[in-house]
Amino acid sequence: MSAIKELKNRFTELMRLNYISTLLGWDLQVNLPKSQGAAKGRSEQIALIEAIIHKKLVSKKTGEIIKKAENLSNLDLIDSALLREAKRKYNKAIKIPIELVTEIAKTASLGHQAWEKARAKSDFSMFEPYLEKMVRLEREYAEKIDIGPTLYDSLIDIYEPEAKSDWISKLFKDLKPRLMKILRKIESSDSDIPNQEILRKNYDPDKQWNLSMEIIKKLNFDFTKGRQDKSVHPFTASVSSMDTRITTRIWENFLPACLFGTIHECGHALYEMGFREELHDTFLADGSSLGFHESQSRLWENIIGRSKEFWNYWYPIAQKYFPENLKDYPEYEFYRSMNVVQPSFIRVEADEVTYGLHIIIRFELEKELINNSDSLSISELPNIWNSRMQELLGITPPDDAKGVLQDVHWSSGAFGYFPTYTLGNLYASQIYEDVLKKQPDLLEEIKQGNYLNLLKYLRENIHKHGRIYRPLDLLKKVTGENLNPDYFIKYLENKFYQIYNL
Repeated sequence: MSAIKELKNRFTELMRLNYISTLLGWDLQVNLPKSQGAAKGRSEQIALIEAIIHKKLVSKKTGEIIKKAENLSNLDLIDSALLREAKRKYNKAIKIPIELVTEIAKTASLGHQAWEKARAKSDFSMFEPYLEKMVRLEREYAEKIDIGPTLYDSLIDIYEPEAKSDWISKLFKDLKPRLMKILRKIESSDSDIPNQEILRKNYDPDKQWNLSMEIIKKLNFDFTKGRQDKSVHPFTASVSSMDTRITTRIWENFLPACLFGTIHECGHALYEMGFREELHDTFLADGSSLGFHESQSRLWENIIGRSKEFWNYWYPIAQKYFPENLKDYPEYEFYRSMNVVQPSFIRVEADEVTYGLHIIIRFELEKELINNSDSLSISELPNIWNSRMQELLGITPPDDAKGVLQDVHWSSGAFGYFPTYTLGNLYASQIYEDVLKKQPDLLEEIKQGNYLNLLKYLRENIHKHGRIYRPLDLLKKVTGENLNPDYFIKYLENKFYQIYNL
């Protein structure tokens, strides 16, 4: 058997084991009984499968297969990328003790359950010991893999390969005043403020669910290769190359939570469903990075889903679902209601202008927690969170649920993940500008509820490549340019200055 064939077989087995772990995690959040015993049992199962994956990955045989593959010449594009990703995963994994892998997996499972309960009761103290332990474990993990130059850089690299915190800090330093300028200009507008009360009426949960299913079917979500369920925090999980699952959440008194949660996760799923067949069951069956993955969900959720053209088609349908609320409400006012710019407590509910400010708060807190844990106590997080919110957004969360407990990511140890949300916005706006140049009829097609040509563009230029290319290389391949935040600012100004008559 050739060395490259051995490599593929070895990492196909590892990928399938990863899918099993993902399936256990999906079931944890969707179906698991709420008892502590059920959570403990699942945490042991996930820890076991993660230990098996780790042992197989760091084994002598895996190292030998990689070395043999490294001696090959004239590898094609896919095989070269496969070898690169195999080396990347192996070289990290051999630095991590199996005990640490197991402990992180256990803590993540138990921490998720603790976070759900703490959030429901708005009591940070119930989650605090789990978070404290997870921060310690993530610091230890970062010390072991030691990519540098800081511990936090080592964690960022998990989600955004080769990205550095200094680079992200510079991007955020540039974005922050520009976002603040747009926000201040909107706040000083004499235009009538869009009224969000229409979105906060009572909306039947079953009808919300049915509308969300109708929307993603129209967006070309393939129900023969996926499904939608409900969870506390929406997420996407691929449990095989032909089985991608998404979840949403439904709030009776806030319509956008379900609709945009569904569209967002559908964007992730369309990416996962679009990998070329040669990448199936390999580590290349993944997004170029979390930032690029996020570009797809944010493009569908915001640039498409919150657009005037989108609601030209969907508003009459929404009116039929909810005539008691929407029958006599003007379409344009509904569109404006969906695009209110106003500081808010919850990141996932934040508008497109203030969203980036939420991410900056988390990015800066994460850096301090991981790089300088001695200077930032876990017990102080709720107060520090609230003060940062007041400083940047001018509002103070009234409780922990609307403050430090609002996001699930820290419970699983996903430190370094949050910056990818803003990177996703930047990638998405630059990609969208390129789509408009190449598909001048796009807006008319969206008005008609036709998204096929947009999806074809994304499939051909982004989805099919999986993780073959690094994110910045892929962005340049697609758009012909390096990352340029001006596209995002231009998009925000064009959209919101019109909405607010500026």
